[in-house]
Amino acid sequence: IRAPSLDRHAAAMLVWMAGCVFFLGLLLHRSGIVRRRVEQAQEAADELLHLLAACRRQMRLRAPVRLKLSDSSLSPAVCGLWRPVILLPRSLVDKLSALQLRAVVLHEMAHVQRGDVWVNYAQTLLQIVYWWHPLVWLANAYIRRVREEAVDERVMVALGRESDTYPSTLIEVAKHALARPLLSLGLVGILESKSSLKRRIHRLLQRQ
Repeated sequence: IRAPSLDRHAAAMLVWMAGCVFFLGLLLHRSGIVRRRVEQAQEAADELLHLLAACRRQMRLRAPVRLKLSDSSLSPAVCGLWRPVILLPRSLVDKLSALQLRAVVLHEMAHVQRGDVWVNYAQTLLQIVYWWHPLVWLANAYIRRVREEAVDERVMVALGRESDTYPSTLIEVAKHALARPLLSLGLVGILESKSSLKRRIHRLLQRQ
């Protein structure tokens, strides 16, 4: 008795399902990494909490936002769909000035205000379903780049006369974080890639 053979449509369906399972597993694995980093991070000191409260008022954000310090040398990022948490690397906090820290917190607060964590998850789920389509990958990369540029503009407006310090803040964050790139799909960070960062800084310098 001959074993039944798969036609090309069934074979394509199996390949698609295998790709979906792989990328979904990757999402769950990396989301677990995010959750563990948040659990291991420590609550920020009062000085940083006062800064967080001031930035929250300035951005007119009603939703509560927590701020925690991590021992990981990663980019500052925000995570959490229902309970947003801004995650800052402790070693970076010790290096930045008060004004630079304000710029970083404003950046992450702008992501919360815009609902970018939700959008990022929606993009990721869409990319899992259409993992085989190169245009989806290109579109998601473009959306992430435009998103960071929009947040940069929001931070520049919020900083007002002190906005000229923002490009140098991005450079300082890059020195600290780009050596260990962000690996988690559950985070929306201040840095995405070296190429996009270069474009953003060039764009901000031209704006001034």
